[in-house]
Order: sequence, then C-alpha cells, then structure tokens
Amino acid sequence: MSKKALVIIDMQTGSFTSKTPRYESEIVIEKINRLSLKFRSNGDYIIFVRHDGTKEGYFYPGSDDWQILPSLNQQPGDIYIEKTI
Repeated sequence: MSKKALVIIDMQTGSFTSKTPRYESEIVIEKINRLSLKFRSNGDYIIFVRHDGTKEGYFYPGSDDWQILPSLNQQPGDIYIEKTI
C-alpha cells in the first residue's frame, strides 16, 4: 500500500494574531489535529509548509511569526518545507 501525506500550509503564528483573526480558527485547528492523528496512525506523512515573507518585511525564518502554531500537533518525523516568496 502506498503512503499518503497531509500537507498543512501556512499555519504560522504570524497569521493568527488579534490583528489578523481567522474565521473559526479553533475549529480548523481541531480538524487539522484530528486529521493528522489519523494520518499518523496509518503511518502516513505530515508535511508542514511555512512561507518566508522577508520580501514583505515579516515572517523571517526563525522568528516567532514564522513558527507553526503551537496548538497544532507536531511530532518528530514530521516534514517541514520553507517556501520563499
């Protein structure tokens, strides 16, 4: 059986601030965590994609804004991809 991947894109702390509220963000995060649990239990991949917004003056690699939301379940072995725009 081939493996599948759950790709989680741009779920970074800088996108979820009081200045940038997201519609039903808690529900979305809960759904992502449930999906990632299912994918992990099947031995599938979890891939986090985060963007680097240094051209725009934010989301610098390593900064707080650049980090994946701490409320998302992250595990050793997850794959992280940095997207430069």
